[in-house]
Amino acid sequence: MRLAAYPPGKGDITNMIRSYIQRCQKDGVEIKLNHEVTADFIKEENPDSVILATGAWTLVLPIEGIDHPSIIYGSDLLERKRAAGKKVLVVGGGMAGCETAAFLGEQNHEVTDIEFRDTVGADVIHEHRVYLMKVFEEYGIGQITGAKVCRFFEDSVEYETADGEHHEARGYDSVVLSMGYRYYNSLEEQVKAIVPDTYVIGDRIRARRALDATKEAYDVASQI
Repeated sequence: MRLAAYPPGKGDITNMIRSYIQRCQKDGVEIKLNHEVTADFIKEENPDSVILATGAWTLVLPIEGIDHPSIIYGSDLLERKRAAGKKVLVVGGGMAGCETAAFLGEQNHEVTDIEFRDTVGADVIHEHRVYLMKVFEEYGIGQITGAKVCRFFEDSVEYETADGEHHEARGYDSVVLSMGYRYYNSLEEQVKAIVPDTYVIGDRIRARRALDATKEAYDVASQI
C-alpha cells in the first residue's frame, strides 16, 4: 500500500496506512519489524493460529536479458532504492506499469510504456484508467502496444509484433520492469505442518486488488 500511494493522485492511500497503524497500537497489537519469519520462528512463537499475508513479488518472466543488473524493478524505483535516468522505457502496460510510467512522468522524465496487449491499462477499472490516460497525455508518455518483449538490453528491448516482425526500442537511459506481481508462497506447507490452523490471504494467494485482500483479511479475522 505504501508503493500504491506514490503514483499521481493516490497519495490519500497513506491515510489508510496511518489509520491501520493507529488502530493496531490502540488495540495492543504487537508489531515486530525487521524480522525474517522462518519455520523455526513460528515454532518459537507457538501460536494457536497463523495468517500468511506476505503479498507478492515483482513478476519476472523468463526473457533473455531480464536479469541484467541495469534493469530497474518498478517497486525499487517507487521506494527510491534505485533511480532512473532522464529517458525511460517502462516494460509493462497494466496497472502497475501505467502507474509507474505516470510516476516517472510527474518527476519530469521522458517516458515510453511498452505493452503486450493492444492497449495500455486494460486491467484498470474504467474511472481510474480515464485519469491515467489524462496523466499520460499531460506528461507526453509514449506508448508501444501489441508488443511482445523477447529480449532485454542495457538501454533497450527487442520486441515482436503480431505479424511476427521483430523491432527494437533503443536509446533509453533506463529500462524499468513493471509487468505486475506474482504470488510468493514458499512457507505455507511448512507453517501448516507446525500450526494446522493456518490461513493464507491476499496477494499471497494471487496478486489482485487491495479490496480483495482487505475483504479476505476481515473474513479470516472474523473466524478466529
